[in-house]
Amino acid sequence: RTGAAQGGDVNAMVELGNRFLEGRGVAVNVSEAARLYSLAAERGNAVAQFRLGSMFEKGTGGLRDVQRARALYEQAAAAGNGKAMHNLAVLFAHGALSERPDYRTAASWFRRAAEHGVADSQYNLAILFARGLGVDQNMLESYRWFALAAQSGDQDAVKKRDEIGARLDQQSMVAARLAVQTFAPKPEPEAAVAVPAPPGGWGDELRQAPPQRRANARNDRGVEGGDFSGRPKALGFRRM
Repeated sequence: RTGAAQGGDVNAMVELGNRFLEGRGVAVNVSEAARLYSLAAERGNAVAQFRLGSMFEKGTGGLRDVQRARALYEQAAAAGNGKAMHNLAVLFAHGALSERPDYRTAASWFRRAAEHGVADSQYNLAILFARGLGVDQNMLESYRWFALAAQSGDQDAVKKRDEIGARLDQQSMVAARLAVQTFAPKPEPEAAVAVPAPPGGWGDELRQAPPQRRANARNDRGVEGGDFSGRPKALGFRRM
């Protein structure tokens, strides 16, 4: 099955797209990565939809198109990809899709991602509850989501959790801590977040890439792909 991506293997397309974006075993090439992600996204692969959406949102390789990013994030989110839910929420919170921020819609998407255990969504949702943006102001809920985000080791969340906690009465604190203790994240469907390798690993599966030019790219780590761990702040909100 050499050249699996050429043969229409969707997972191989995504894996090869990752390699072109990272330069793993091939010369880096943003355009080729985007082409492969696009092919996989058209076939309904949520990981490809998320990564291509991020490229369109950030303008990677000159692809800037926020509306296309939104459409791709919505497709990935519908499949259960929590990070797509998160980035979609940030688009609404920052007013990237309209003349002003839409905090109500942002709150809805942050909540969905937060329930999947996305720590940055938990943090952002806590901010919305603390400020009463898009939701009714609720310090107990704000404490709950800051506390959950803090469990990931986020020191900003720890600080804000403690600030909110100092404002709650004893009864509210008991309720808030119970909500934190009983929280269980909803699992994301594996197909929405993973690119499974075939039995025995990729091996020769990707050795023959589709015939395209190989040139510049950016590393997949950070805001465009990989674990999307870059988290710049604007207006207090975090984008993955």
